[in-house]
Amino acid sequence: MALCAVACGGPDRAIGARLASPAKLTSEEIAQTLQAVGRAMRGRQPRVKQGAVTRPLDERERAQVFDVLADARGLEDVGIKQNDGVTARGLRVPATSPQSEIEATGTLWIDVNTLLPRRYDFAYAMPGFGDYTLDLTFENTP
Repeated sequence: MALCAVACGGPDRAIGARLASPAKLTSEEIAQTLQAVGRAMRGRQPRVKQGAVTRPLDERERAQVFDVLADARGLEDVGIKQNDGVTARGLRVPATSPQSEIEATGTLWIDVNTLLPRRYDFAYAMPGFGDYTLDLTFENTP
């Protein structure tokens, strides 16, 4: 249903088109994007893809991804990038670091065509300190 809403001209098509444009998102557009992402995710189970293996998100991973989607305040638009043939828009938020003295950010990359989150990047302010990426997929739930 969400895929058709974007591809078939539904209410989220304008949001998908806006995400694909290079202009920086306003705070109102970020809030609208989060609502559209929620609709796109409805009825779908998020999973992490690691090579040939796909598994459910663990509790920590789930919290990190959904913390970004929980509140538009504090989110920063970091623009567009291509990854594996998918155009995605990044939304970044300060992240909770296990080492509290080192700042970190979490960036959620949203597919502009499906409005589904496709990647989560966790990065410390000090490069190479333990940054990681979660490649996300979604399955329909029965």
